[in-house]
Amino acid sequence: MAFILGYGTAAEWLRQNENIELLKQRYAIPELGIEASRTRLQRHVEETKHLTRPLHLITSSREDRRPSSETLCHLFITPTGKYPAIRLGRGIFCCGPEYVFVQMANLLDDEELLLLGMELCGRYGIHPDGELFERQQGCSSKDLARGIDDLRRVRGRKRAARVLPHVLEGACSPMEAALSLILHEPLERGGFGLPAPELNHALEVKGKAREIWTDDHITPDLLWNDARLAIEYDSDAFHTASSRIARDAVRRDVLFEMGYRVITVTTEHMRSAHEIERIANLVAAWLNIRLPEVSNKEWARRAAFQTRLRNIASHPNTLLAFSNFASREGRDWNVRRFSRQGC
Repeated sequence: MAFILGYGTAAEWLRQNENIELLKQRYAIPELGIEASRTRLQRHVEETKHLTRPLHLITSSREDRRPSSETLCHLFITPTGKYPAIRLGRGIFCCGPEYVFVQMANLLDDEELLLLGMELCGRYGIHPDGELFERQQGCSSKDLARGIDDLRRVRGRKRAARVLPHVLEGACSPMEAALSLILHEPLERGGFGLPAPELNHALEVKGKAREIWTDDHITPDLLWNDARLAIEYDSDAFHTASSRIARDAVRRDVLFEMGYRVITVTTEHMRSAHEIERIANLVAAWLNIRLPEVSNKEWARRAAFQTRLRNIASHPNTLLAFSNFASREGRDWNVRRFSRQGC
């Protein structure tokens, strides 16, 4: 028997973890079951006191569910009978990001799931107080795809499979992820339909740029390398200190010296649909792309899409807010209902 975190609790642990090597580990659990001993179960609950209540746990047996005031149990059965999980401690495990992505597809709308996918495949984490921290990328879109493939006939798989192709890897902040989606998502979804940028792709520093940049590589936030175009997003989280402001200015100088056109985007720009459109037009012009004229209805849809992504990115903890799990887009779903239906 084990204590296995799933759904929003697993997503919460994944975003708070700073040990990237731990994220890459997997233990094969032959059968999922909630710890039968109440003493051990209570100990596990205490060991995870830093996570939001109720804790969401998973089991492969209806009889092993142990719901309480602090826990909710989900029935989770994979077609293969395999349950690879991350070991957090003795008897405590956490579903990997590839399973969490499918599980959360039951609870989040497309925009939320997109940003969660980019967080799972990103290079940042989020502390409980909302502060961002940088870390190495611990998951790829291929990893998520393998999880989706493993979970045939599992609820949430179809939505996860539909959203996954839009997930970009390598973002270093939620707002950076939102900006890339606004520029790249197709017109019918509210984006500008521009080619996908590379996020934080390492460029080798050469020539005179070596005189002003001590590192061997530089990583623009958004990059269209063939077009020699980069976007630098001045995030409030990482760029408010005077030392960071000075370093960002040098970064732009280095990229310019290397022959790249650099567009700077700020938080204030992200709050204005007109500013975002101006930036999209700059990118399109540099890429030799002509953006189509949009109707008033399409403009309103685009503005709503931008607002939606910006609001989620500005308050990433709302992705895992358990009070939001009861209803999404008019769906009257209850978390306990998933357990009864074998989700």
